[in-house]
Amino acid sequence: MPNDKRQDLVDTLLKAGIGLFAMTEEKVKKFVDDLVEKGEISGTRSKTLAEEIAKRFEKGREEWTSRFGQEMRKILSGLDIPSRSEVEMIKEDLREIKRELKRLRKQDAPKD
Repeated sequence: MPNDKRQDLVDTLLKAGIGLFAMTEEKVKKFVDDLVEKGEISGTRSKTLAEEIAKRFEKGREEWTSRFGQEMRKILSGLDIPSRSEVEMIKEDLREIKRELKRLRKQDAPKD
């Protein structure tokens, strides 16, 4: 799989996971708002509750993102796909080979 497509896949999966958390957070906030409307909790308590929920979601999102990254690295490692740094090293090696080839061609060129 080309590097751009791999990156797109990772980005899509990451956004999907974050979107899932965001959707759930919206539903929880709506639930809290409904509790306030019904008079089951106070407006002050709803703010505190919403902040607690937001903190829990953020912690969950961070944990999920970390685990997702680890799993993706394992998968990519198992597929024997070079890392970005490895690709950059290969590119630099190729540039060096091209420079050396160009130098050798100039050196071997017939002199008029």
